[in-house]
Amino acid sequence: MDKLKLKDLKSPKQEIRQKAWEEVINIIKSGYYSNLLENRGFFRSLLWFPLQGVRDDAWNHLEVYKMLTIEGIERTLVANSDKIKISAWEHVEELLKYELVPKDIIISSRYSFWRLLRSYYPTIRKKAWKLFPKLVELGIIQPSDKDRYYEFLRHKKPSVRIYAWKYSLELIKQGFITKENILNQIKYLEELSTKESNIKKIAVKILSELK
Repeated sequence: MDKLKLKDLKSPKQEIRQKAWEEVINIIKSGYYSNLLENRGFFRSLLWFPLQGVRDDAWNHLEVYKMLTIEGIERTLVANSDKIKISAWEHVEELLKYELVPKDIIISSRYSFWRLLRSYYPTIRKKAWKLFPKLVELGIIQPSDKDRYYEFLRHKKPSVRIYAWKYSLELIKQGFITKENILNQIKYLEELSTKESNIKKIAVKILSELK
């Protein structure tokens, strides 16, 4: 670890972080990485780091977390911060691939993901809804969750409701929901098509695709 300064992994400068991660990988490849194992807590903390670039780099190196057998990563799925949580949920597939978090733990943590679908932050809402069909495909979102999804089709906030409708066609194709059940609630989409906003344009488009 002569060349590596662990603090460089949380540098605000991306090029410094990149070099540090490259050095971490080289050390692991050498087979002599006991010093890295002694700093597993530090590596885990990067997943909670306030600077998004630092977090993103950490999440993009989950193979390192696998090699270092870092535990406790499942706590990111239920973090208090929506920003921390969305980073974790966006990498669920990799968490499963590297066996860093058991699937049953992810499934039992999905209550925390549902909150992201109505997050205060528009960008996080958008990311969460985009991820929804993938979680259905992976078997994280369960068939028993249908009623909870249907509630979003009627959500009082148009900026939340429109996303539920936007992904309805994809969810129908996946077999998660039926077109019949969707059409039974079509009035909640028609309501959005009367509002003067970007939401109206999206609602009109979805209506034409559903009928």
